[in-house]
Amino acid sequence: MMMDDYLDLYNYAAALGDREWQNDLLEQMKTLSSVPANERSRRSIREWWVRFDEINLMLAELYQKLRDEGEEQEQCRWKEEIWELKLERIQLARCIQNEYFRIQ
Repeated sequence: MMMDDYLDLYNYAAALGDREWQNDLLEQMKTLSSVPANERSRRSIREWWVRFDEINLMLAELYQKLRDEGEEQEQCRWKEEIWELKLERIQLARCIQNEYFRIQ
Protein backbone atom coordinates (compact mmCIF):
# COMPACT_ATOMS: atom_id res chain seq x y z
CA MET A 1 0.00 0.00 0.00
CA MET A 2 1.28 3.46 -0.78
CA MET A 3 1.61 6.28 1.71
CA ASP A 4 -1.42 8.07 0.23
CA ASP A 5 -3.52 4.97 0.88
CA TYR A 6 -2.40 4.86 4.51
CA LEU A 7 -3.19 8.54 4.91
CA ASP A 8 -6.66 8.03 3.41
CA LEU A 9 -7.32 5.15 5.79
CA TYR A 10 -5.91 7.18 8.68
CA ASN A 11 -8.33 10.01 7.90
CA TYR A 12 -11.18 7.52 7.59
CA ALA A 13 -10.27 6.01 10.97
CA ALA A 14 -10.22 9.52 12.44
CA ALA A 15 -13.68 10.21 11.02
CA LEU A 16 -14.90 7.01 12.68
CA GLY A 17 -13.17 7.94 15.92
CA ASP A 18 -11.21 4.67 15.89
CA ARG A 19 -8.01 5.61 17.75
CA GLU A 20 -6.71 2.05 17.84
CA TRP A 21 -6.90 1.76 14.05
CA GLN A 22 -5.24 5.17 13.70
CA ASN A 23 -2.34 4.10 15.92
CA ASP A 24 -1.97 0.86 13.97
CA LEU A 25 -1.86 2.80 10.71
CA LEU A 26 0.76 5.17 12.13
CA GLU A 27 2.98 2.22 13.04
CA GLN A 28 2.57 0.79 9.55
CA MET A 29 3.47 4.13 7.99
CA LYS A 30 6.63 4.32 10.10
CA THR A 31 7.87 1.00 8.74
CA LEU A 32 6.69 1.68 5.19
CA SER A 33 9.87 3.35 4.03
CA SER A 34 12.11 0.50 5.25
CA VAL A 35 10.58 -2.09 2.87
CA PRO A 36 11.54 -2.15 -0.85
CA ALA A 37 8.72 -0.95 -3.14
CA ASN A 38 8.22 -4.22 -5.07
CA GLU A 39 8.08 -6.28 -1.85
CA ARG A 40 5.75 -3.73 -0.27
CA SER A 41 3.44 -3.97 -3.30
CA ARG A 42 3.20 -7.79 -3.16
CA ARG A 43 2.71 -7.76 0.61
CA SER A 44 0.10 -5.01 0.39
CA ILE A 45 -2.01 -6.86 -2.14
CA ARG A 46 -1.99 -10.00 0.03
CA GLU A 47 -2.85 -7.98 3.13
CA TRP A 48 -5.68 -6.20 1.31
CA TRP A 49 -7.16 -9.49 0.13
CA VAL A 50 -6.93 -10.96 3.63
CA ARG A 51 -8.67 -7.91 5.10
CA PHE A 52 -11.26 -7.99 2.28
CA ASP A 53 -12.05 -11.62 3.16
CA GLU A 54 -12.23 -10.77 6.87
CA ILE A 55 -14.70 -7.99 6.14
CA ASN A 56 -16.88 -10.34 4.09
CA LEU A 57 -16.98 -12.83 6.97
CA MET A 58 -17.84 -10.08 9.44
CA LEU A 59 -20.61 -8.83 7.15
CA ALA A 60 -22.05 -12.33 6.83
CA GLU A 61 -22.13 -12.65 10.63
CA LEU A 62 -23.80 -9.27 11.05
CA TYR A 63 -26.42 -10.03 8.40
CA GLN A 64 -27.13 -13.32 10.16
CA LYS A 65 -27.63 -11.42 13.42
CA LEU A 66 -30.08 -9.10 11.66
CA ARG A 67 -31.99 -12.09 10.27
CA ASP A 68 -32.13 -13.70 13.72
CA GLU A 69 -33.52 -10.42 15.01
CA GLY A 70 -32.58 -8.69 18.18
CA GLU A 71 -33.50 -5.59 20.06
CA GLU A 72 -33.98 -2.47 18.00
CA GLN A 73 -30.93 -0.82 19.59
CA GLU A 74 -28.72 -3.82 18.68
CA GLN A 75 -30.02 -3.82 15.12
CA CYS A 76 -29.17 -0.13 14.74
CA ARG A 77 -25.64 -0.80 15.98
CA TRP A 78 -25.25 -3.77 13.62
CA LYS A 79 -26.48 -1.70 10.67
CA GLU A 80 -23.93 0.99 11.54
CA GLU A 81 -21.15 -1.64 11.67
CA ILE A 82 -22.32 -3.01 8.31
CA TRP A 83 -22.16 0.47 6.78
CA GLU A 84 -18.64 1.08 8.10
CA LEU A 85 -17.42 -2.32 6.88
CA LYS A 86 -18.90 -1.72 3.44
CA LEU A 87 -17.09 1.61 3.20
CA GLU A 88 -13.82 -0.02 4.21
CA ARG A 89 -14.39 -2.80 1.69
CA ILE A 90 -14.95 -0.23 -1.07
CA GLN A 91 -11.67 1.48 -0.15
CA LEU A 92 -9.84 -1.85 -0.20
CA ALA A 93 -11.35 -2.78 -3.55
CA ARG A 94 -10.13 0.52 -5.00
CA CYS A 95 -6.63 -0.07 -3.63
CA ILE A 96 -6.54 -3.60 -5.03
CA GLN A 97 -7.86 -2.49 -8.39
CA ASN A 98 -5.39 0.40 -8.64
CA GLU A 99 -2.49 -1.87 -7.75
CA TYR A 100 -3.43 -4.47 -10.36
CA PHE A 101 -3.76 -1.79 -13.05
CA ARG A 102 -0.38 -0.37 -12.02
CA ILE A 103 1.26 -3.80 -12.28
CA GLN A 104 -0.03 -4.48 -15.79
